Amino acid sequence: MTTRHTSRPDVKADAALEPAAIATPSAPRRRTAKPGLEPAPPAPRSRAEAEAQYIAARDAWTSAMRGASSGRSADLASLAIAQEAYEKAYAEREGWLSGARVAIPIENAEPRRGLEVFLAQDLAWRRVHEAGQKVPGRLERLIRRLTRRG
Repeated sequence: MTTRHTSRPDVKADAALEPAAIATPSAPRRRTAKPGLEPAPPAPRSRAEAEAQYIAARDAWTSAMRGASSGRSADLASLAIAQEAYEKAYAEREGWLSGARVAIPIENAEPRRGLEVFLAQDLAWRRVHEAGQKVPGRLERLIRRLTRRG
């Protein structure tokens, strides 16, 4: 059986057992063998959930930063994944903190009556056909008068 030696004694020998999942207060941290295969956390439904996901992503990112000091490609890949999760959590948190609301139009529950539909169609028909007709202006009337007499 062979043992793995790291170049620096302060770096953990096996980075695969590091907690990779973003922990929320409702989901405890767990150790996995493959850190990149866990599903992304669901979108937060409240400001508190967004804050909790942001804190968990921030902590995971800082631990990945410490692990990436070894320079191993697996640690650097873990750092990239943690960075991406952190940026997403940060954007979600900022969205909740900004308080930007999106208006959703609500359709009228009552259907339009037959007469209202008929009048709306008739008015739309008139607007279409009257838009093409030109209203005579002063110059046009003057030209007509001159051509009739001439």
